[in-house]
Amino acid sequence: MTPVWRLAGLLPPVGVAVFAAIEVPTAAIDWVRACVILAAAIVTTELVRRTQTVRRNEFTMTSVWSVAAAVSVHLTLALALVLAVCAYRYLRGNHEFTIAWPLVAAHFAASSGAWAIPTLQANTTRVVAVAAAAATHLIVNYALATIGRVLRDRRVSRTSFGHIADIGLDAALLTVGAVTGVLMTGTPVVVLATIPVVVMLYSAATTKQLEGTAFVDQKTGLANAASWQAYAERVIADVAQDRREVGILMVDLDKFKRLNDTYGHRAGDDVLAAVGECLKSNLRQADLGGRFGGEEFTVLLPETNVVDTIAIAERIRTAIAALHITTVDKNGVQTVISDVTASIGAATYPHHGATVQDCLRVADNYVYQAKHQGRNTVAGISTENIVSIRA
Repeated sequence: MTPVWRLAGLLPPVGVAVFAAIEVPTAAIDWVRACVILAAAIVTTELVRRTQTVRRNEFTMTSVWSVAAAVSVHLTLALALVLAVCAYRYLRGNHEFTIAWPLVAAHFAASSGAWAIPTLQANTTRVVAVAAAAATHLIVNYALATIGRVLRDRRVSRTSFGHIADIGLDAALLTVGAVTGVLMTGTPVVVLATIPVVVMLYSAATTKQLEGTAFVDQKTGLANAASWQAYAERVIADVAQDRREVGILMVDLDKFKRLNDTYGHRAGDDVLAAVGECLKSNLRQADLGGRFGGEEFTVLLPETNVVDTIAIAERIRTAIAALHITTVDKNGVQTVISDVTASIGAATYPHHGATVQDCLRVADNYVYQAKHQGRNTVAGISTENIVSIRA
């Protein structure tokens, strides 16, 4: 069901559009352009509908055509066009709802005070205006989408701001839409060339996303067990010849079943997501965090000796213990979970084994040792034994 606040958000743009219609009559050419864009939007929607079902991006295909309308047609018709496309998508089973504010902002950025761009002129002012329209549409839409995610999740995280790859795709689509809008002031037939470009951009990005999804754990955003294992084996193979050190951590959340029983599985998923973000924020670019399964995580630390592996493990343990996770319990009541801790086992290649599996086995044994020591602690090779190992 469409949130009430989104429906209410339509009222100001509609008011602006009505005022625009009163102040500036709608020209016949605007109707032609609007109809052509609407037809192109419907055709594009049908061509990419299958790939859209796997894409989790609130910035839908409507955007490329709404910015084209913002640049080339009267505001009233542009708004009506977006509503018509949303209605069509809804009837076709896509229940996403596009807020009209980005279109209004893009229209005013493109027109620079006028209600529409009247003629096609290749000058710096026109290029700047069209670029401003695309940028304004992108910024306003992502600001609104971010606010929506924060209101929905009741917390701010890195994922609240969207992924860089998605923003790059959206910027490319908006650029195509803005250029199409300008060219349509000369001839609407240019849309025929735009449709395949939009479809190819969208399909290529979706394929890339699906490839990435196969390697990512959806609850935490970390590598899944298979992709983490494959990466770890490649790293070990690269350093095997000169026996450079690689740190491996096994991170096990303490009393996670009790947490699930107390707060519910949705809260448990929020805890897993928060721990995933915590790991990513405490790792270096070359490091890789993964979800081993359940409440267990693995961390690979290339070019890391025994001392630094223990230090990083301790930093991760401290960061997890400091988490305050806002979530909703099984009764639907908002709550803050602040008692999440982890027991961490630390191992290093080649000291603890010749393979990834050997090191994982040792790290897992150290996890059990950490549990027996009272949980919320790091267990691994003691610093007094380091000299004898290196000798």
